[in-house]
Amino acid sequence: MLDSMKRWLCLAWTACATLQASDVGRAPLIFREDWTASPPAIPLTQSDVANPELTVAVHGLGPPLVKKSYHDAREWDPHYVWSGLAKTPWAVSLSLTDGGLMDLSGTATLRWRSRQSGFRTLRAVVELAGGQWLVSEYSDGASEQWRVSEFAFSSSRWRRLDPSTVTEGPWAEEPDLTRVRSVGFTDLMPGGRSRACSRLDWIEVYGQRVPSGPLEVFILSGQSNMVGWGNSLELDSVARFGHDTRLEMFDDGEWIPLRPQRPPSAAQRERWGIEEFTFGPEIGFAHALAGAWPGSRIGIVKQARGGTGIMAWAPQWNAADAELTGDAHKGPLYEELLAKVRQALDGREARLRGFLWLQGGKDMRDQRTADRYAENLENLIAALRRDLDTPNLPVLVGTYRSGSLPDKLDGFDPTDLSPPRGRPGAWDVLSAQERVPAKVGHAAPVHLRDLPTHPGNIHANTAGMLQAGRAFARVFLERFADGN
Repeated sequence: MLDSMKRWLCLAWTACATLQASDVGRAPLIFREDWTASPPAIPLTQSDVANPELTVAVHGLGPPLVKKSYHDAREWDPHYVWSGLAKTPWAVSLSLTDGGLMDLSGTATLRWRSRQSGFRTLRAVVELAGGQWLVSEYSDGASEQWRVSEFAFSSSRWRRLDPSTVTEGPWAEEPDLTRVRSVGFTDLMPGGRSRACSRLDWIEVYGQRVPSGPLEVFILSGQSNMVGWGNSLELDSVARFGHDTRLEMFDDGEWIPLRPQRPPSAAQRERWGIEEFTFGPEIGFAHALAGAWPGSRIGIVKQARGGTGIMAWAPQWNAADAELTGDAHKGPLYEELLAKVRQALDGREARLRGFLWLQGGKDMRDQRTADRYAENLENLIAALRRDLDTPNLPVLVGTYRSGSLPDKLDGFDPTDLSPPRGRPGAWDVLSAQERVPAKVGHAAPVHLRDLPTHPGNIHANTAGMLQAGRAFARVFLERFADGN
């Protein structure tokens, strides 16, 4: 279990890094293969595959003598696949060991580092879910040095391929690249030793894993930082336009691709330059989970209201309590939240996986509401679990930290540190956010430390929103990914 959890976390944070640095237009990384550092061997076998999530197959008559090669005398020489000794046309394919399919349509791309000699040109090979094999018109030609090449699967024409003889056939008209079983490479020719051969150092495939199983649904609620102050123009195109088809959000009565879509307020536009859309922690959170669960679908149901106290979400709502934070006019937000979640789940193969709560700033402003915060948070969690028939629903409570304030507040003496100006109940609310998860069980605080904010403002900027979402994902994967 521990090794599995470590792997989840590693994948999740790899996905987070990809979200920050991926090139515009490129889909997420599905896999990369570099080959092992084992001694050269003929033929290429599974023991030469470095990525434990991949299965290799060599195609052709014979079978072809495709080799995993390496030269100790050349310090710059990588471990690579070499076709020089192949007696017949050959192809190498890589598939996901768990049997998952890949969606290589749209922005999906292939990258590799190769070196060809003679008239050899390296082409991509794909196996479709229905058993049809294709070989790309796109090819990578001769090169004196190792060369990195990239092309979009959807930009190439494709011919049919007989994998038993590795012989190309007629053109494939509008092939369906949304369900691909394996990806590989070939030069469609026998080898001619070093003067006429193909060499492949590494290969990367970017696209989407085809999801399987139910939609994993997360409820997000709270006030302004849950509403979100991130700037959509500062995201890569995958997150900005919702290109990751595994990620969905429920909005206006229907499930749509997860993407920023809330227009900025006049102040956000004029003072902080947010021109297109804003977003909250959901983007960083969902993309991190998608990295940890590459074969799953993630669904986000979000209901948040800026500048709102927790009593506006009271299951037993009354206007007098809500008005303590000036929110009576907003009505019973718990009923609104519950109705939205139920509508989102209706008719879908879905299961609730967690409730993310990011709220408390409004209650810090009045000592009366701060004193009741723990009780109100307990009531909210209990009601949601009861009304959604999920008694062990994991709950993540965001709690802010900055400066010298410790993550753990056990033993913290509030008299040692003055609360923020205008928030006399700050320490009571933060303490409640720490205590309540331990009391109700199947819950955890999420420490949001020093989130980057907009200049002259308390709200998280794009980096802060992504940081917050990833922090929620990290705690969920550490504590609740196995369903316990």
